[in-house]
Amino acid sequence: MNIAELRAFMADIRVRQAKLDAQMLEANARMISLMHDPVAPTFVIPERELVAHGGLTSREAREVVSRGLVTEAAPEMASVLAAGDTTAAHVDALGRGLKIAGAEREAFMAHLPELVEASTTMTASQFDQLVKETAKSVVADDGLSTFERQKRETFVIAGSTQSV
Repeated sequence: MNIAELRAFMADIRVRQAKLDAQMLEANARMISLMHDPVAPTFVIPERELVAHGGLTSREAREVVSRGLVTEAAPEMASVLAAGDTTAAHVDALGRGLKIAGAEREAFMAHLPELVEASTTMTASQFDQLVKETAKSVVADDGLSTFERQKRETFVIAGSTQSV
């Protein structure tokens, strides 16, 4: 196998892994829906089920549950994961961005279409950086545009045009 074939092989594995990760998220979502079934509610602890019957470690099960919360908030991300166009690491990065955004979650989610698109072309580390920058800009913005903030931070020093 030459390097080009090896790269294609790894890309195929990545797509299959993304699809498997999406299926695990579907199983998690189904377990949660069983708990809220109005006809026959079933008590389920998704993490325990994922460990006992999904073959995951406790850490991996917690990651699936956490990713489930992210994809519940951002179903578009679940779609690109299910298609194999992004990875679970990208979903995790989006989750960290949601945590950073905190109370500014709605403003952060306004950037979701661009972030989802970026997740299909960027590496996980590049995407993580983009998500962090986006979340921090939303939190730092607090309703003021960058231009308005710069105007307020700039003042004229007697006879000069320096800004501080």
